[in-house]
Amino acid sequence: MKNIKIAIGTLLTAFVSNQYVAQQGLEGIVVEKYYVSDAADSVNALDQLAPYALKTGSVTYRVYANLLPGYKVIQMFGLATHPIKFNTSTAFFNDPNYGVSVYQGTSLNNTKKNTSLIDSYLTIGGVCAGQMGVLKSEDTDGSIGNNQGILANFTALMGLPIMGTNAQDGLMPGSPIVPNVLGITNEFDPIDQIVGGSIQINDGSIAALGGVEGVTPSNHVLLGQFTTDGDFSFELNLQIATPIAGQSETYVASFPGTGQLTDSTLIYNSNPSSSIEEHTLTEAMNNLVVSPNPAVDQLQMNWLTQESYETYQLELIDLEGKVLLAIPHMTNSQKVDIKDLQAGVYLVKVKAAHSQATQRIIKL
Repeated sequence: MKNIKIAIGTLLTAFVSNQYVAQQGLEGIVVEKYYVSDAADSVNALDQLAPYALKTGSVTYRVYANLLPGYKVIQMFGLATHPIKFNTSTAFFNDPNYGVSVYQGTSLNNTKKNTSLIDSYLTIGGVCAGQMGVLKSEDTDGSIGNNQGILANFTALMGLPIMGTNAQDGLMPGSPIVPNVLGITNEFDPIDQIVGGSIQINDGSIAALGGVEGVTPSNHVLLGQFTTDGDFSFELNLQIATPIAGQSETYVASFPGTGQLTDSTLIYNSNPSSSIEEHTLTEAMNNLVVSPNPAVDQLQMNWLTQESYETYQLELIDLEGKVLLAIPHMTNSQKVDIKDLQAGVYLVKVKAAHSQATQRIIKL
């Protein structure tokens, strides 16, 4: 097992509070196909006793926050109402010897060994000691190389090579910092040499004290790298610092609340047409009607659809993220008793296998 120091704690609401500024600093999330593995890479991973095989054709995705100049990534965060999700339809690959779940300052020499450079991990900027992640197209200093002569595949599917002649490996000199990991226990198991394809953070963050800027003028900050032979998807929430001292912006993947922003690129699926069910569920979520709102004693949940979705789960949540009521199985016409709730604002969340919807309700 890999060793990673985890700081356990409660994520404070104030930690993700947002202050409005005139300009939005997040230009979008950029997903780069960094590498596509070949047979030589697979053999090396097998020889190193990787717990999940590096299958030929596995894709390494890099995820970047594209920021305006002067903006910095402070943290990726997950809340009960806005979880972070990273998913694959199979499993994530990790180097069995030198890989990490969250950037920990691995040495340059160890990064050159075996398959470490295509490990799956989360970060805020850093790849290894003294090196920051940059888009391959912006890399101007070549490649660090590989001690075993692998990671040498060259295919149009991944663009620029990361090893060999004219390689650009997406590493540039910088001063990476080790992020603080808050409120997270076993959520990283799927990228910690444990087979599994779903990472979800409901109350935690990966944070960088003072924030992190990119090391090229485009100001792309690496947030994570994920290697898988399956479909890859994510939902991201970010807090970024503005150039004005003490001000920040908070972005959530969907259903922004007061003081929150959103961007369509915070949600990604490498193969959005792979699941008819996913599109059906999303359409059903958009047809959720909660009435009356405000309400006194009872809520009526209705789907504006002809089908019944009996596998949906319903939760009633307060603004601190506490689940007050859970209905594990609901139909397309569901009544919810709220007469015992105190007056105030609450969230109704409906969850399904591939989607979720959240609506605010007022209890009088």
